[in-house]
Amino acid sequence: MGKFRRAALWVLGILSVLGLFWFLGPIHWNVLNIGNVFGITVCLLILFCVLLSGRIRAVCKRSRAARNTAKAVLVLFCAGLAWAAVLTGLMISGAAAAPPETATVLVLGSKVSGDVPSADLRVRIEAAADYLNAHPKAACVACGGRGRGENRTEAEVIREGLVSLGVDPSRLYLEDRSTSTRENIGNALKIIDQNGLNRTLAIVTDEYHEYRARSIARGCGAAAYAAPARTPWYIFSACWARELLALSAYLLLP
Repeated sequence: MGKFRRAALWVLGILSVLGLFWFLGPIHWNVLNIGNVFGITVCLLILFCVLLSGRIRAVCKRSRAARNTAKAVLVLFCAGLAWAAVLTGLMISGAAAAPPETATVLVLGSKVSGDVPSADLRVRIEAAADYLNAHPKAACVACGGRGRGENRTEAEVIREGLVSLGVDPSRLYLEDRSTSTRENIGNALKIIDQNGLNRTLAIVTDEYHEYRARSIARGCGAAAYAAPARTPWYIFSACWARELLALSAYLLLP
């Protein structure tokens, strides 16, 4: 049992250090959000427990309350891992539904630094351009208002990027007032209805984001499919962890 415990602690320690670097990495690319802060915090807590495991075990031997607390923490940790696995499975499944030929494209906004699209938004623009150039009859709604540090709305930046990649501007509509995924989709559907466009949607967003975006769209009465963009690997950890929290809130809170 002692050898197994030591091996398990070594594995946990190594994984927590690797996880720490994984979540710290996006900061080099100016991505610091609740996702990588959450990931860094979890990894530090695990590493702290590993380094102090001897003292924790000694306290647990002397105190029943400490033993019960340690067991509760372990149960919560295992439940958290299981919950993260379930949510990750939902994210993967959400990116798998290919849209029909007649779908209207929705490009969901993401951060703009001044006038420059973030890496996250850039891959969405590229994925949308690929889809629109392959489906020349499809209309597109570019979504996203103007946030802190943004000189223009995200919708305007998306439109400019699509036009530069060969998309006819007459096919593009702007939804430039939203500040969240729910507002992106709700406002875009109003534009779609006002212009007589198809309410069947091909949602262009990162793969991890498709499940929640499509669920929100279905809740608004639209048929929603995925035209996913591939999240850049160097910011994936922050984006994935943030979506774990956002998806948890979406599923668990009213």
